Amino acid sequence: GLKIYIENLKPESVSPYGQVVEDVAQADIAILRLNAPYEKRKGLAEGWFHAGELDFKEPEKGRILNILKQVPSVVDIYLERPAVIPEIAEQSAALLANFGASDEAVLDVIFGKFDPQGKLPFELPSSMEAVRNQKEDLPHDSENPLFPLGHGLCY
Repeated sequence: GLKIYIENLKPESVSPYGQVVEDVAQADIAILRLNAPYEKRKGLAEGWFHAGELDFKEPEKGRILNILKQVPSVVDIYLERPAVIPEIAEQSAALLANFGASDEAVLDVIFGKFDPQGKLPFELPSSMEAVRNQKEDLPHDSENPLFPLGHGLCY
């Protein structure tokens, strides 16, 4: 059967689709559920709001990319805010954006029970430099976005 390495999914949700393995080297595929990056802030009120840089920093970025190099990987990223993920998008076998979907809903899409649908409500910038160079008060104006406002696939 299919051997699946998972991160941030409930094993009991994945087990109907294959055998969950703890070592990526033993896997046929990987499914990673990520959250858009943010910087942790101090303070009660500030701690509730995710802010700061939009890209993954080392060592987390290297850890993710290492998994993507080892085995075909589906990356599902929760986009409560835009993320700068060009290397992840390039190296993943499939990239899904979600805005609060359950493990079961994401797995139903990955394994073909339901067709994905949706469009991005904001652009995903291609770099932190593009983020810094865009105007804060103008929507979707970053240079050469990785995915533009409204990007989406359905099949």
